[in-house]
Amino acid sequence: MLLRRLFLLAAACLWAPLAWGVTAQDLINDLNNQTGQKQIEAAIRLSGYPSPEVVTALSARLADVKTDLTVRAACATSLGKLGDPSALPLLRSFAAKGDEKTLVRTSSIMSIAMLQGSDATPELVQMLKTEKTPMVQSAIEGVLARLPDKTRIALAVSPLLQDDLAGPSAIRILGVIGDPAVIPPLSKLLDSSKASVRQATIRALGDLKSPSVVPPLLAFYPKGNDAEKVQILSALASHSSPDVIKLMTSELENPKTYAALRQRSALSLGALVARPALPTLVRVMRDPAEQDGLRMTCAQALGYFSDRDDDAVTALIDALSDKAITDAAAVSLSRITHVYLGTSKDKWAEWYQRQRAPKPPPAH
Repeated sequence: MLLRRLFLLAAACLWAPLAWGVTAQDLINDLNNQTGQKQIEAAIRLSGYPSPEVVTALSARLADVKTDLTVRAACATSLGKLGDPSALPLLRSFAAKGDEKTLVRTSSIMSIAMLQGSDATPELVQMLKTEKTPMVQSAIEGVLARLPDKTRIALAVSPLLQDDLAGPSAIRILGVIGDPAVIPPLSKLLDSSKASVRQATIRALGDLKSPSVVPPLLAFYPKGNDAEKVQILSALASHSSPDVIKLMTSELENPKTYAALRQRSALSLGALVARPALPTLVRVMRDPAEQDGLRMTCAQALGYFSDRDDDAVTALIDALSDKAITDAAAVSLSRITHVYLGTSKDKWAEWYQRQRAPKPPPAH
């Protein structure tokens, strides 16, 4: 809810129109004398009237703790949009004030970044070292991850990786900024004794989408617990290297493997269109001794393949006679063929036979 309010405030300030005939003084009067929506609108629209008087009016309303919370947050956001650095001391005081309302603090943090750009990196990182409010931590993370100088951010955040309080935030930021140079320091955290650090690291490495994350994730996989292994398989779902496909196929084949791991492996193999794993997906889908949920997942995974993959299409048509997976098979058939014939095996078989029949030569 808080993030939604922040987004709406920022969006409103971005698109605040300058109404014909409305002066800055008119809006300042509304800001000081109106209430409710009119007061909020005045605070938002003042972001389009840069002047010292507007900065003074917005600053005064932000500093007035008796003013409505949303109005104060709108004032903080507009101060950032105005681009006047004279507002920085006030914004900093509210950003750092631990007993202040979270919406006001997060709006102030966003405006500090708007006013300074990447130059805000040192003070935002410093805030992160001591901040304990989750929503404020998230706001700082989001602001840092969106600043343009990614190298500067990575260098500033990396020393926090081992920090008990700021470490998880640093891991998430490095994952979001997408610089492959952070992979080595992040990979070292996979051996942390703290499960929360390991899980955050796996997510961050997965967010990077770089092939360089595959070796460290595969190396850690045997040491991870079941939940971490599921995370790793999800993180590897965009990497079609032979070693990744081999691991996922092995997990899917093994009936003793944790059920969630087998399901995640099946879905990832489908998403990767891993043709070497096609026989395994078909076999598990057809095996009545397997759990129905896993068999349905394999049927769904086959839906990622092509209508030129005869083994996938024929297996799905056969599966239409299996009540446990009929619907999943029909959906996958429609997905890969772009034909909609319901759950009738006879109709699908007849259609597929026609598709495979030799085409007559064109008439001359």
